[in-house]
Amino acid sequence: MWGGAMMVWVLAWRWVVPMGESAIGVNWGTVSFHKLKPSTVVDLLKDNKIPKVKVFEAEPEVLKPLMGSGIQVMLGIPNDMLALLGTSPTAADLWLRQNVSAYIGKHGADIRFFFQNQYFYLGTSFF
Repeated sequence: MWGGAMMVWVLAWRWVVPMGESAIGVNWGTVSFHKLKPSTVVDLLKDNKIPKVKVFEAEPEVLKPLMGSGIQVMLGIPNDMLALLGTSPTAADLWLRQNVSAYIGKHGADIRFFFQNQYFYLGTSFF
């Protein structure tokens, strides 16, 4: 009796839930009483085959260990910078040069998207 019901559920699930590429991602916040070393966090992500991470601020001590890791990064823009970055291309360019440019490139961090709070840009989902 349960075998038939389970088969119906599995078939219904396959029909309702589209099969395709999926991945697990992790939110990496750095406000904590017991911080792990960033290199330890990157090693944990890699050891557990977690290919994506959401980093809430462009902190050098977090971005450096992500360089060359193969982990895709979604990088947060500080709330207090949004108005300035949204109205001044010069300020946006400076913020990118100071907070992103040093960490990307051939062996750099794979920074794919930028976000503010719960919103991200480029019109595509990350997780």
